[in-house]
Amino acid sequence: MADFFQDGYSALVPSPNQRDWWHNMPLPDGTRINGANPDKDHQLKIWNALQIPKVGGLAGKSVLDIGANDGFYTLAALTAGARKATAINSADWSQYPNNIRFASEAWGLRPEIITSDFRTYPFRERFDVIFFLGVLYHLEDVFGGMKLLRDLLADEGVLYIETQMTDIQCDKPIFESASDIYPTIAPLFKKGLNWTGLSNFLMPNEHAMRNLAHAYDFELQNLSGPHNLISQADPYRLFFKLIKRPIS
Repeated sequence: MADFFQDGYSALVPSPNQRDWWHNMPLPDGTRINGANPDKDHQLKIWNALQIPKVGGLAGKSVLDIGANDGFYTLAALTAGARKATAINSADWSQYPNNIRFASEAWGLRPEIITSDFRTYPFRERFDVIFFLGVLYHLEDVFGGMKLLRDLLADEGVLYIETQMTDIQCDKPIFESASDIYPTIAPLFKKGLNWTGLSNFLMPNEHAMRNLAHAYDFELQNLSGPHNLISQADPYRLFFKLIKRPIS
């Protein structure tokens, strides 16, 4: 069986379950599903940007993957030793949960799979780690979302955020509002307003991210560096590690 975190692949294969894939999902035979993202190493690069060791990096942790999509990061968490990984995604992504179930069975992994909006789902536990990758700028209420994320974390829990940033240069915390009528860094996509996670809303600068962290009592670390090939290629896609601290 191949390593889930395989650096290469023997071949790119078309969808084995006759559904569209966004994630370029590795398979145990050393092949990789040819997903929609043109960078076939994109998901692995994101994992490397998080700086979580592939062997035992989440040993004993409970992990929540919000906006799990095809499930790469959910399965990666289990492979990295998580005692439990929960995937949640809205039903607006038509391939969920079919693709994550297919990949889970292929790898012999058993994540908890929830089809719902994380903002309204009645979770009955707190998590040690939350992945919030490519989700923040899809939130209409960023501040309510951050408060909820804090509530979902255990004490000293870790929140990983990857997000689109604004390209507006400013020495104060600002959010750029996505628009279909102004030349913003991302469109609003007004047609998707009634679908969860399809429209864009607010893109922060780094000062705004630090201000959010401070407001909700997180310690924030910018995960930029030579290990982060995603942000090197696009300096307006940044990664942050937020650690929940006692309320000050």
